[in-house]
Amino acid sequence: MLQRSSDPTAVWDIHEFLSKKQHELGRKYDYRYSVLVGVFARLLYEGWITESDLAGLSPEKLQLIQRAATRAYS
Repeated sequence: MLQRSSDPTAVWDIHEFLSKKQHELGRKYDYRYSVLVGVFARLLYEGWITESDLAGLSPEKLQLIQRAATRAYS
């Protein structure tokens, strides 16, 4: 990005871009137990995981994840 720009303030544009990406990835891969249902729902919706990857979770948790994936991200 810097190579394509002759503007010295472009570094701040890159900083903003990287900060946004860091925040996005931090939300997507938050492994705190209290938010795992939401994390799994987002990953399921985006196609990063499949329902078979969630094998072993209780049926109640699977239902919550499936419901959240279809409701929140569609």
